[in-house]
Amino acid sequence: MPPPGIDESAPSAEGGGPAFLRPVEPVRRQERSGPALLRRAARGLAGVLHPERLIEQAVRLPLDSGVDACVLFSGEPGAALRWTAGVAGHDGGRTVAHGRWSPETAAAAPWLGEGVGTLPEAVEPAPGDPAEELLREVTGHRVAGQVRVVPLPGPSGAFGALLWYRRGGRFGPAEAELLAEYAERVGSALGSAHLYQYQARTAATLKAALVPDPLPEVDRVVLGASFRSAFEAERIGGDFYEVQDAGELVHFSFGDVCGKGNDAAVLTGLIRQSLQALRLVEDSPLRLMELLNVLLLRTDPEKFSTMVLGTARPLPGGGLRVRAAGGGHPPPLVVGTGGEVREFPLGGIFVGAIDDAVFREAEVDLAPGEAVVVYSDGVTEARNPLLGGEMLGEDRLVRLLGECGGLPAAATAERVAQAVGDWLGGAEHDDITVLVLQARAAPAGAR
Repeated sequence: MPPPGIDESAPSAEGGGPAFLRPVEPVRRQERSGPALLRRAARGLAGVLHPERLIEQAVRLPLDSGVDACVLFSGEPGAALRWTAGVAGHDGGRTVAHGRWSPETAAAAPWLGEGVGTLPEAVEPAPGDPAEELLREVTGHRVAGQVRVVPLPGPSGAFGALLWYRRGGRFGPAEAELLAEYAERVGSALGSAHLYQYQARTAATLKAALVPDPLPEVDRVVLGASFRSAFEAERIGGDFYEVQDAGELVHFSFGDVCGKGNDAAVLTGLIRQSLQALRLVEDSPLRLMELLNVLLLRTDPEKFSTMVLGTARPLPGGGLRVRAAGGGHPPPLVVGTGGEVREFPLGGIFVGAIDDAVFREAEVDLAPGEAVVVYSDGVTEARNPLLGGEMLGEDRLVRLLGECGGLPAAATAERVAQAVGDWLGGAEHDDITVLVLQARAAPAGAR
């Protein structure tokens, strides 16, 4: 039954069906038309962030809108020119081909001007142009129709060109505008994809550079560490640690810079390099932290870091003397061979936060087998999704370390990391970092 107010018997202006249904079919035809398909294809390119995949889609999608071939050219002036061609087959199939033009072949295409990035406006290649040979190669037949080349705009001018071919027909004025619009969308999408790839490569390079170096083999000091980066693949965390053997002393640093991502990675690199230079003239952990505080404030007053800086010196009769300064970092824990756990009180404020920052230094003597455990807040702040996001907390960490008394340093670090992983149950997390310095037993006969 027709809706109220609609006369189903009323004739349409074109003799069609009921008046209230008239717009439907024209709208559907419009949606299936070449221009509509091309515009929809252009919109679909925005979400593709892999340049090569985007180029293939850019030359394949127009084939559904009445274009027999679409070729994308890209390259630098005077260099070999890359091309990717999408071709519509007689059987309705779609193929994509790739190739290169030598600099000599590119120079024989007048429409390229001084290079693929200098095409000023849409042009039609003349007979005998290399474009004809390329189209014969990819389509398998003699060129008989219109060939049109449109510049491919980039962020700072044209960086490519799109060649369109329609067999046995020409592009009308409205279509010519549409081709230029499509090329603009492709150029914008390619610019975004290249930028994304550059940022991803930069992040990967920085992240690889931040992976801690292998721990050195140090006489009288047993070392162990575990570093598990944040759950998200693109996320660069701010945790870092480093151990340097300086002969009579072993220097160590451990910290967590503010923020995430590339900025955090750059700051971490700055801190590590600065410490290496400062240690050439200074051994005191407290003085090193004060100097580093000044350096960070002068470099970027908006960036800061929590930190533990320390030295470990073997004692003559066995054991280890650890001296450390703290800057806003969770205090390390001292683990005895019998499972006793006590705090190594440091305290202090963030490094690089304020000019008149006050840092604290403390010292502890370790008997053979005893260890100092330095950890990041990613350990204690790990959240269990099955317990409503409850954090692991310091109390659980202390109980866990109480079970590690007498274990080798590497086993202690790995056991903590494994326990945190179990607590997380696969949930997202911050960096999980643990560094253990353990006093090695004195050699037989040593005094």
